[in-house]
Amino acid sequence: MPRDYYEVLGVERGATDAELKKAFRRLARELHPDVNDHDPAAEEKFKEAAEAYEVLTDPQRRRAYDTYGHAGAGARGGGPQAAGFGTIEDIFQAFFGGDPFGGGRRGPMRGQDLMHVIELSAVEAMLGAKKTIPSHEGEREVELPAGIQHGSQFALRGQGLPGANGGPPGDLVVVIKVIVPVDLTEEQRELAQRLEEALGPENMGARQEEEGFFSRVRHSFFH
Repeated sequence: MPRDYYEVLGVERGATDAELKKAFRRLARELHPDVNDHDPAAEEKFKEAAEAYEVLTDPQRRRAYDTYGHAGAGARGGGPQAAGFGTIEDIFQAFFGGDPFGGGRRGPMRGQDLMHVIELSAVEAMLGAKKTIPSHEGEREVELPAGIQHGSQFALRGQGLPGANGGPPGDLVVVIKVIVPVDLTEEQRELAQRLEEALGPENMGARQEEEGFFSRVRHSFFH
């Protein structure tokens, strides 16, 4: 009898789509043949995980599975054939950009990019700040220059997940989120108003100089 789909993915029955996707990504990496040569059944285990992911991310099939089990979900066995994917390779291609199980198409695959959001207060964004962020190789400190803008992005090259089959690692993409203060006291409002009145056109040129700023960032991180 087929294993319970939730058990296959290692999630609770109320798992969200995001939790299902995270669980499937983890299993796919664990079962990748390049790191799993010791387990000849890796391909079958991957197919089992892919079928579970396919069913549980389809709302209609998930409801049927929750009510009637495997018969209700229309599970066929032998791997995924729906949810927009024709084959197991299609799912792996969508998640990782490569073919996991040969077929003459395997080659170096670049590692997955990671993303980290740095939250800054408006004052930190104006004055610049040092922040410690996680990376694949451990924590590292980044120095953000004064005047950095909300939504700015830059990449730490090679700090993402490792590649497969000799491929290069991915990048760690850092995104800046500037938090605007709320519920100001009267004194804080007065200070903010005084700052606003003191600012001139020369203080509003950050976006015009964005290219120069990113050049400085690249130089700081990559040289």
